[in-house]
Amino acid sequence: MRFKVARRAADDSNVPAKLSSYQPLPEPAGLVHRKWRFHRGDAGGHQGWTINGKPFDPLVLQAQVKLDQYEVWTFVTDVHHPVHVHLAPFQVLRRSGSKPGPYDSGWKDTVDVRPAEVVDVLVRFSSHKGRYLIHCHNLEHEDMAMMAGFETV
Repeated sequence: MRFKVARRAADDSNVPAKLSSYQPLPEPAGLVHRKWRFHRGDAGGHQGWTINGKPFDPLVLQAQVKLDQYEVWTFVTDVHHPVHVHLAPFQVLRRSGSKPGPYDSGWKDTVDVRPAEVVDVLVRFSSHKGRYLIHCHNLEHEDMAMMAGFETV
C-alpha cells in the first residue's frame, strides 16, 4: 500500500484531557469464585500449555456461569500470560493481594498476568447464553491451544 500526500491540511483535532470514565465496582459478598491456572503441563502425552491442568478440548467445559451474576475469577500463572476472556468485560480487583495498578483501571477484556502472579477480577456475563473461551493471548500459547471452554446459562 502506498500513501501519496497531495497537499497540506490544517490539523484541528484535539485529544480530550480525560478519554473516558468508569465507576469502580465494589466486590459484593457471597460471590462464586473460580480459579484459572495457566501453566505448562501434559497436553496429550507431550509438554504443552494447560488451563487448570487440562489441555484444550472443545467438548470439555471447565465452568458453567449464570447470566447476570457477578463472579470473582482468579488468574494464576507460571510464566507471562495475558489472559483474555470472551464475552464480558471485567474490572481488576487485586494484583498479588494488593490494590491494582493505574494501568488496571477501567473495563478490560484482557489482563496482563506476570510470572507467578495472581490477579483477581470481577466479571459479569450479561448478554448471551452459549459456549465461550478463556485463553492466553500470547500468540504461540494461543496457537498451542492454551484455552478453556465455559458456558453461560
